[in-house]
Amino acid sequence: MKSWTRTLNLDDAHTLLALAQPGRGVADWTAACHPALPGLSQARRRELVRILRDGYLELDRDRIAPGLFLRLYLKSPATAQLGLVQAQWALTHPLSRVAATTLVGPALASGRLDIPLQRVEDLVAAHLETRSQESLRKTRTVLLGALEGIGVLHTSGTGQHRALRAARGRPDPVTFAYLVLRELDERGVDAMLASEVLETGHAVQLTQCGEEHAARCLRGAVHRGLLVQIDDEVRRGPGSVA
Repeated sequence: MKSWTRTLNLDDAHTLLALAQPGRGVADWTAACHPALPGLSQARRRELVRILRDGYLELDRDRIAPGLFLRLYLKSPATAQLGLVQAQWALTHPLSRVAATTLVGPALASGRLDIPLQRVEDLVAAHLETRSQESLRKTRTVLLGALEGIGVLHTSGTGQHRALRAARGRPDPVTFAYLVLRELDERGVDAMLASEVLETGHAVQLTQCGEEHAARCLRGAVHRGLLVQIDDEVRRGPGSVA
């Protein structure tokens, strides 16, 4: 895996995503992003535009396409938008899911919630292609922030004295539905077993929310029309289609 050293300010992300309407030209959106963040340097504005363009938007030639993330983001209330951005930020690097399943999950299962910082450092070193200590350190910092953002990690302290504690994420139904819909797209399938969604699906793996919370999210997503459950199958709902 490549290093993960770029950072994302959530307020800035929401500011720029609000300008990303489907059908808008990418060049026009990019030009509008710069005056929207006047307090940042030009280099930082350019970096934020690249992060959002590459990690959040789908493009159709030179225009913004109505991709899954943007469709749900633009139609969701502000509270759900927060969860969507945090989840997508974690998903921009595969290390997030690896850490959630190999560090957080086992800690929750064992009841020993404290995670030594050295275990995170070992995980990062084992999966990154680089041996640069600075890249490893920055990746660890960004990873911890992403895991904290989706609620699977509580941190306190700084540097080598930082204490890490595993936690169960509590995604809202919209974010949970997005993760299920994204998995359907990634796998190229029309449906998943409900038992799979609740027990082993990507939404549960990433957020470590547990089956009971996942079931509440599934019911909420069905109520909102984002997903449809027929017997033991979960499919895309009418509210998730462009």
